[in-house]
Amino acid sequence: MSRKRLLHRLAYTYLTLIGFFGHLLPRWLMLWLAVLIGNFYWAVMKNDREMVRRNLSRILGDPSLVGPTVRRLYVRYAKYLVDYTRMDLLREKHLRRLVRGFEGKEHFDQAMAGGKGTLILTAHLGNWEMGGIFLSLMGYSLTVITAPDVEARLHEFRVRLRQEQRIKVVTLDDTMASSLAVLKALQANELVALLGDRDLFGKGIPVIFFGQRVFFPIGPALLAYLSGAPLIPTFVLMDQDDKYLCLAEPPIVLHRTGKRDQDLAENTQRIATVLEKFIRKYPDQWYTFYDYFSRHKAP
Repeated sequence: MSRKRLLHRLAYTYLTLIGFFGHLLPRWLMLWLAVLIGNFYWAVMKNDREMVRRNLSRILGDPSLVGPTVRRLYVRYAKYLVDYTRMDLLREKHLRRLVRGFEGKEHFDQAMAGGKGTLILTAHLGNWEMGGIFLSLMGYSLTVITAPDVEARLHEFRVRLRQEQRIKVVTLDDTMASSLAVLKALQANELVALLGDRDLFGKGIPVIFFGQRVFFPIGPALLAYLSGAPLIPTFVLMDQDDKYLCLAEPPIVLHRTGKRDQDLAENTQRIATVLEKFIRKYPDQWYTFYDYFSRHKAP
């Protein structure tokens, strides 16, 4: 068994345990335990901690901030997992207790009025999973684009949590089927959410991201290009009181000259610029536990 598959199996077991206790214990107690667990993993996961340190060293201007930010990231991620595994418990009545506010909701409503659907651009930043739940509970029809996991049970676990909250899931693959399913959802004037900070299939476009050329996924820019749907950057960030703030920016102004490849390259760079702005502001909530800038490095 490969190390990657083993880690995914351990992740599935860990999430199952958190979910089991999370359904028995109150959220405040689970979050308190998450502080202990996050600090424990920060202490013992030396290799992963080094990868996070490398990433944050490129993001943070002051080297003295890197160490404390890495540790804080592990604690925040442990809290993220608590809420993630309790998603099926959430109902509309819980929104006021969990959500501090939704800044930029008008951008969604204006985009939906256009009738072409809306693309929600986010990243592995904050609690992107909770964002989908909040939108569903607010009455929006939502489809989430997800990548397959190495461990099938982990993938099924993630899909089940979303579907229990009436969120539709499209799993990316190398065929046209997933793209057609997304375009169909947009044609039905639905919201479609996708992550835009990792090129998972090796078909990305080079951009400048925190001063380095890296490959970004082509998907967000391509779907916006083909569908004409607005592309709205949206993030769900945890504050110091363990509540969430939903932030939606105006739609990204897309370059449309008729020269497809040039337009996709320019628009993907605009996407990278927006994601860089938010990651720089919330570095302790960018959950990337590998050497991002080496893996995605572009020539």
